[in-house]
Amino acid sequence: MNEDPIEVRGLHEACIELAHVVLAAGQPEVSRDILETLASRFEREAADFALMVANGGRDTALLTRAVHYLIDAHALPLMGTDMEWFRQALACLVELAVPNIALSARGGAFLADVEEGIRQSMQDME
Repeated sequence: MNEDPIEVRGLHEACIELAHVVLAAGQPEVSRDILETLASRFEREAADFALMVANGGRDTALLTRAVHYLIDAHALPLMGTDMEWFRQALACLVELAVPNIALSARGGAFLADVEEGIRQSMQDME
């Protein structure tokens, strides 16, 4: 079964920015080919979540917003081409935004901590 990919607004541009942060920060001479190749890898990884997000009744553009969050909070210069950190971080963010797993009371208790952190971050943005 060959399905058409689900459109994710702004994802390509966000992934280009992410690739630039992890590769080119402090080294502006990274080749455009390397930048585009890594951005495409990020984009494919993120797009793998699009169906789950859409099936959860959510706007797939939340994937783009998640990539921007990772750029701000977790992407470090010179992380290079390692994809594992991106896969794991994005999976965690998507699970928080589009819950797909029933949590125990102990695991679910962490959501109150996340909620408090979100409140604090939202205040910091004002």
